[in-house]
Parts: sequence; structure tokens; C-alpha cells
Amino acid sequence: MSGWPEACYAEWASKQAGLEPMQIAAKDSPATSASPENAASRREIVSRFVAISALAGLLLGIFEAALLRSSPRIKFLLVPDIGFVEWFLAPLVDMAWFGLWGLALGLLAARSPGKHRIALLAAADVAAVMAFVALRIRWLHTRIVITEFSFSGDVLVPLAAFAAGFAVLVAAIYLLWKPGSRIASRVRFPAVRYLSRGLMMAGVVALCGIGYFLWRPFPRPDIANSREEISTPRARPNIVFIVLDTVRADHLSSYGYSRPTTPNLDRLARRGVLFENAISPSSWTLASHASMFTALLPHQNGADWWLPMPPGPRTLAGALRSSGYETAGFAANFDYCQKGWGIARGFDVYSDDSESLQRNLAGTLLGTALIQPVYQSFCRFDYLERQDARETNHEVIRWLRHPQANPYFLFINYFDVHVPYLTWPPYDHRFGRVSGRLVHKLFDGLQGPGPPRGITSSDRDGLIAAYDNCLAYLDAQVGSLLDFLDQTPQGRNTIVIVTSDHGEEFGEQGFYSHGYNLYREALHVPLIIAGPGIPKDARISHLVRTRDLFSTVLDLAGGGKTPFSRDSLGRFWDPTFTPQAFDDFAVSELVPIFNEGGKQAMISLTTPEWQYIYHSNGRQELYRWTADPLDQVNLAGFDQAQPALAALHSRLVQVLADSSQPWRGQDYLFAHSANGQIFMRELLAARKAAPAQLARKSLFVGSSQALDASEEPPLSSNPPRPDQESLKSLPYH
Repeated sequence: MSGWPEACYAEWASKQAGLEPMQIAAKDSPATSASPENAASRREIVSRFVAISALAGLLLGIFEAALLRSSPRIKFLLVPDIGFVEWFLAPLVDMAWFGLWGLALGLLAARSPGKHRIALLAAADVAAVMAFVALRIRWLHTRIVITEFSFSGDVLVPLAAFAAGFAVLVAAIYLLWKPGSRIASRVRFPAVRYLSRGLMMAGVVALCGIGYFLWRPFPRPDIANSREEISTPRARPNIVFIVLDTVRADHLSSYGYSRPTTPNLDRLARRGVLFENAISPSSWTLASHASMFTALLPHQNGADWWLPMPPGPRTLAGALRSSGYETAGFAANFDYCQKGWGIARGFDVYSDDSESLQRNLAGTLLGTALIQPVYQSFCRFDYLERQDARETNHEVIRWLRHPQANPYFLFINYFDVHVPYLTWPPYDHRFGRVSGRLVHKLFDGLQGPGPPRGITSSDRDGLIAAYDNCLAYLDAQVGSLLDFLDQTPQGRNTIVIVTSDHGEEFGEQGFYSHGYNLYREALHVPLIIAGPGIPKDARISHLVRTRDLFSTVLDLAGGGKTPFSRDSLGRFWDPTFTPQAFDDFAVSELVPIFNEGGKQAMISLTTPEWQYIYHSNGRQELYRWTADPLDQVNLAGFDQAQPALAALHSRLVQVLADSSQPWRGQDYLFAHSANGQIFMRELLAARKAAPAQLARKSLFVGSSQALDASEEPPLSSNPPRPDQESLKSLPYH
């Protein structure tokens, strides 16, 4: 009885202090701090932090997926570059991350479970959630162009689908929560109980994702609904159009390279025609692909670094599709070959990596800020979302196995020969190993304008060896695909075209990579055509344009003797063909992604003897590429070269003036009027000089598009510029 007043006082004091009696006892007796009741209380604190944080991560993941799916991450992109897989991948990733964050906070709170400490740590949890939302929005770097979107199709329908999916998810969690809780309640430890509930939520999200893939199988073209019903003979050839991204011609052994880099492509060349001097219309991916798919130069097709190819020109896939072909595209370039850049128009099936787990994981905030750096530091210094040629072949072969009622056009873009020049064993040391230090140096040096610094001649040799390693690996994978095609029932009726979108520089002019200038090493690309009706083991030395592949494919699909035959590359293996002035030039255009000192641009005119480069600041370059294939000696400053310089400049102006309107990519031309230059005035003057003669011309840049009466009406996504007013009076072709 003697201890009764003391016990009452202790209880009263604990209430005044806002502490539970158990906590007072813990203070008074250190021996009781490890009591089972206290340990259970701490586990409860940890469990609640984990559960609440994981739930917040789940909701944040749904928010992030909705944001990425509703808005393109790149300004002006036509469609988002993130797939439906993001709906369950982002919640899983964010829930796991915030669950770990909650575990850390819970452990801190359990060490000294005072009310103030718990409140501060709970505030830290809320702050992390708000910071995540702010960073996600800040890192999105996107803006929707209203004119490119349908409010009902691109806003209301996705929101309704999201609401329905979210309702199903909440209902599933609600229905499974009680049974799951009963099962979890049998677990002895509270922390495990809360963890099991979190795993249950994750399982529901994962099941939704699996259900999506089961409901949405690999896309197959609906022949009846996707094209006009055209009765065509099955004998028309299949066409496989392969683009080896970033491959320069002079590194193929069939083009005289000293290393045996491409035995399989050499074998293909012996089965068909090899063009020794094929020139790309630009030195970067989107502009070049758009030109090959439309026969238009970049200033006509409108593809720019920050702007997709706008609606207007008929694409190669669209023309073939309307004539009864099945059309499929498989692109490994995760940057400028995405659907949203406009080059997927006309394909029944177009597979970029927007649905891949790697792409969607890299698209999340945690993927960009945490997982990608960890992957590069500890796994492989490469892009997390890169798809190698073996994976691309797997998708292509899966598509080829589906029944085909019509001939097909198959486009494949391989991305293996690209910075940072890493490939898989045993090809990673076929011609020499490259150190991680060197890869980091090059990669970091390419992040800004100007050539990378500090690369020695030894470093350059290492980079070239690494590039050749990648090319050897790619050649092996292309060989595997060609072997598969040969084994298919329609293999003998298949035409294979292999080319590249642009080359690669290794310091010949001080630059590395591509997209910085228009020197020959960035424009000279391989071009091989083989199949039925194609001469075997033939080499053509005449200058050709990869832009003419648009007409070539349509001509081959039509069996020759079509309206496209005059522009087709098949004219060069016709023994009766005599080249004319229209066949003796190739124009290439570039607006560099980095522009120091104002907007700069350049245009190149290549002839059978010369390469002339005109810069927007008025600087001119002249190279006799037949004797100087690496453009080492600029002849523009020599008196003897002035007549050739003037003649080439005049011809460039006339070729551009004759090019068909509309000019959707005005940046490629109007940049040349900067700094008071007179290039645009020359162009307009040449355009107006002989309108009657121009109207009678049947061969001009863009004439293949003019042959297609079903051309879509032009739509410009650029705001009008003052300089464009002078073009409004010009005749359209």
C-alpha cells in the first residue's frame, strides 16, 4: 500500500508530459527498454511508415504514368514516347523506392519514438512526396502543341481509360484487402504483416500489367481494314529496307576497308549491286530517314532537331500500303526513330522501343536520376534503353512468321554502331579493346558544341577499333537475318536494300560522332541492293543519292517501267541509260543542334568531282573528293579554283530554287539569310527568273512526290516568319 500514492503521481505526471506510462517506465528503468511491448511498438512505427510511404509511391507512380502518357517528353513530338507498360511499371518502381524511404524513416523514428521526432520524420516523408511531384513536372521538359492533338481522341478517351483502369485497380485492392489482411494477421510480426500488404498491392499492379499484355498481343496488320482492297498478283516482290544507323561506307570491307568487318554484307553485295558513292541528304538520323521516306530534302520535308516531320508529304510506307503491301517497321534508334517524329506514317505495324521495359523504366524520374547512372557506373556505360541487333531480329522474325496474304515492305533500323561503341563478346575485342576512360572522355566531350578535347591519336585508334567491333557484331546479326529470309518460302522473291542514314567522324576535321557538319565522312554511306531482277556482283561508281530510294522502292514494287523509273536507282544498271545533269549532283543539308554565335547552317553540293559546302556565315569550302576523299585540303582560297567555286555556287542556288514547294523546313534555308547574307535573295531571284521554264521541268528535287496524286495537304507546325512572305507568291509544284 505504501507505493500507491507514488504510482498515482507517476500516472498523473505522465499525462501532464504527454507520455504513455510505458514510456515513463522505459525512462525510469533501462532494463525495461527492451521489453516485448516496447519492441512491438517500434515495429509498429516502422511498419506504418513503410506502408504509408509505399502507398504514396503507388499513387505517385500512377500520377507519373498519367503524366508521361498524356504529354510527349520532347517539345512538339506528335505522340508520347512512353508506352502503356508505364501504367504498371512506374507504380511498381515508385512504390518500391518510397517503401525503402519509409523504412529508413521508420527505423529513425523507432530509435527514439517521441511525438516530435515522429512528426518531423512524417513531415520529411510528405516533403519527399511533394519534391517528387515537383521534380517530375520540372524534368518533363515538354509542351503539347494543341494543333497536333484531338481533344476527344487524345484527352477525353485517355482520361476515361485511365479512370476506368484506376477504378478497377482500386476495386481489386479493396476486394483483396480483407482476405489478404486475414492472411497477414496470422503472421506474428507486425512489420511482416505490413510488408505482406504492400506486396499484395504490388502484385495487383503486376497482374494488371500482365493482363494488359495478354489482352494486347503483338500487333498484326488487319489487311481488310488497313488498306484498300486491291487485287494484285502475289508475285510482286517483298522488300526489306535495312538502315545501319551511323555506318560510314569506307569501314565496310566490300568498300576496300583494310579490316574484315562485314563478311555477310560482302556476301550480299556479290548477290546484287553495290553503289560505291552513295551520298546521304544529311548527317543526322531524322532528316536523313525523312528524306529517304519522301524523296524530299530536309528543307522540304521539315524534319528538324526539335520538330517532327509535319503531315503533308506521302511516305514510302504509305504509298506501298495503298497499293496492297503489308508494311512493318522495327526501329532500334530510341531517339529519332520514335513514332512521334512522323516517320512511322503509313506502317501497319511500327515497333519502336516505346513499349519496352527498359524505355519505360528510363522514362521514370527514378530511372533517369538514379537507375541510369547506376547502370552506367556498375553494369555497362551505355543507354539503358538501347536495343541491340539480336533483340531487333527477334521482333522482326516473330513478325515474319505471321501469315501474309500480300507482299510486304519491311523497314529495319539497327542502332549498334553508335556512340559509345560498345558491343558484346566476343566482338568487343575483335579489332581491339576500348577502355572505359576513353568512352567516358568521348561521351562527355560530345555533350556540348565544338569538338571534344584531349583525344590523342592513340585514343582515336581505340575509338575506331571499338567502332569496327560494333560493325562486326552488327554484320553478324544482319547475316543471321538474311539467312532466315533465305529459308522462308518467299525468300527468293525478296529484294533486300541495305544502306545507312549517315556516316561517322573520327577527327578528320577535328570532330567526332555526326550531325556537326557535312564532310564526306559523315555523308558517304553504303548502299547495296540485291534480289530478283537485280544484276549480280555489280559495282556502280557513279554518284547517287540515297534520297532516290523512295522512287527506287516504288519502281521495284511495280516491276519496273513505272512513272518512278526515271528517278529510280535502277537507271544506273540499265546499259542504255545516259546520265544527264540531273543525275550528277547530290545535295545535303544541316542545321546543327549546337549553334554558337547565332543560327548557323550549311548546305553541301556533291558532283562527280567536287564537294562544295556553303555556310550560313558566307564561308565556302571546296574539295576535290576524287583525289581528297577525307576533305583535307580546302581549295576555296586558291585562285585556280575560283571558276569552279562560282559555277558550283550558281548550280546549288538553281537546284534549290527548282525544288518543289512547300518548303516545310525553312530553317535549312532561312538560316542562310542571317548576318546579312544574300543567299536567300539569290535563291528567290533564281526562282522568279524563269517561271515558264520551271513549269516545264519534269526533273527536280521533289518530282517523285509530284507523281503521287494522293499527296496529303501540307500542314506547317512552324509559326510564319517575315522572310516567308516573299515565298507566298511563288508557284507550287
